[in-house]
Amino acid sequence: MRILVIQHSSKEHAGGFRPLFERDGHQIVTCTAPQEIGDVDLSNVDGLWVLGGPMQVWEADELPWLAKEIEVIREAVVERKLPYFGICLGHQLLAHVLGGTVGVAAQSEVGLLHANKIGAPPMLDAVPGRFPCFQWHSAEVSQLPAGATILAETDYCAVQAMAWGRSVSSVQFHAELDVATLSDWYEIEGCEEALRQEIGDAADHVFDDLAASEPALSRMRACLYQHWLTGFTA
Repeated sequence: MRILVIQHSSKEHAGGFRPLFERDGHQIVTCTAPQEIGDVDLSNVDGLWVLGGPMQVWEADELPWLAKEIEVIREAVVERKLPYFGICLGHQLLAHVLGGTVGVAAQSEVGLLHANKIGAPPMLDAVPGRFPCFQWHSAEVSQLPAGATILAETDYCAVQAMAWGRSVSSVQFHAELDVATLSDWYEIEGCEEALRQEIGDAADHVFDDLAASEPALSRMRACLYQHWLTGFTA
């Protein structure tokens, strides 16, 4: 398949999912917003991924390129019925497009934390009921879109994962993050300092913690990815 990945920095890429795409021979086309969002053409892609970024959904009025990205997602999901997967901002933008509400979170979540499955969702079938995941968000989906289902939650964020039909799904947590991806994030000016400001001394061992959790994180990524692929036969 030919899959379009919208990212908001060259360093904030699909991370640990990239080897899975490569293994299965999918052609990945990247669009870095805002520079390239105006050039998106959905007529020659089979699926869409939208990744995270520091901007907020409600800033679309001030950021015309973000408004354009929202319309790209709307066209992909609502009009073209393309399989879609969103991460962090991509999760929130999806909820917004589908009629949900996104707002400031009552409690930010940052660092390697844990989420809890709700029921036995196929999207997280091989994942234990409580699983590790890396978080970095200060906004959240506060009202679920009509027709969507919540698949995971944390104590502070009720919509950590959701599905809308069989081919559209998203997660609030950074499922793509592994040690190599965080290293790339650290090349973004101010990233390391911002993380340290959020989690304090825990930043000293965040790489070690990620490495120790990689077997569980890898299983979670593989499960999310394999379930998303079923959208092509939905």
